[in-house]
Amino acid sequence: MKINTIILFLFCLIPAFVLSQDKSFEAYNKEQEEKMEEFVKKEDSLFTAFIASRGVIEFKKKPTKPKPKTIRKKVIPKVVIIDSVVTPNEKQIIEKDLSKRSIPPAKGKLIQVEGLVLKELTELSIVLNIQITGGNREENIIKIKDHIYSHWHYLSDPKTNGDTWRSAEATLALKYKGKYPGDCDDFAILLASLARQVGLTSRVISGFTNNAGHAWAEFLVTRKVSKKSVLNLSDYRVDEKGIWVSLDWFSGAKHKKYTNNIREYKE
Repeated sequence: MKINTIILFLFCLIPAFVLSQDKSFEAYNKEQEEKMEEFVKKEDSLFTAFIASRGVIEFKKKPTKPKPKTIRKKVIPKVVIIDSVVTPNEKQIIEKDLSKRSIPPAKGKLIQVEGLVLKELTELSIVLNIQITGGNREENIIKIKDHIYSHWHYLSDPKTNGDTWRSAEATLALKYKGKYPGDCDDFAILLASLARQVGLTSRVISGFTNNAGHAWAEFLVTRKVSKKSVLNLSDYRVDEKGIWVSLDWFSGAKHKKYTNNIREYKE
């Protein structure tokens, strides 16, 4: 009888003990998280650099839907480079991070390769499970475009008399919580850069209706590709160089209305 009573008593104690252990674990876990947060705040790391950067400010702005007629035909756009959107300390951290990854500094003014562009492409290849080199680069850049568009945080340029075009690195430096900020020309420049990084010939095109217009990227098809996977699923144009496939976020009639009066961005 005594043995049964003792067993029953111990059995009743088990839930209380487990609950006590759970609470102790939660308290310990919370304490560890707080210590880690404090550690991260003190560390001069790439993460903390971006926490304090303009990327947070851009992210907090209310996004709008992509719209056409965001560029002006007679206005020369102001070029925004990475140095304009990060602090000198942040720039040093970025350069140190790229050096650790054996990634060369970026080349180009607006459309760029290497630097943050190569780093972003490497990360996208993992996320999308694609190869950044090889025979499927045309199909892969379409996948990359779709992914970036689905994670685009659309923000119009400030309401002034000018127009601003960000370099690819400037847009990537402002990326926050997986969101890329900017308007159509920023999207076009970034996609043209990524296309170039995978080995494709690319360019940025401005198309106009009257004095207002829209920008997009194109890449040149220089070999036989699957029409089903690329040409039939995308808008394209043909000139003396070959077939140029659109990387625009607009398609069909919304895209084609800007293709009658175009201007190529000259680097």
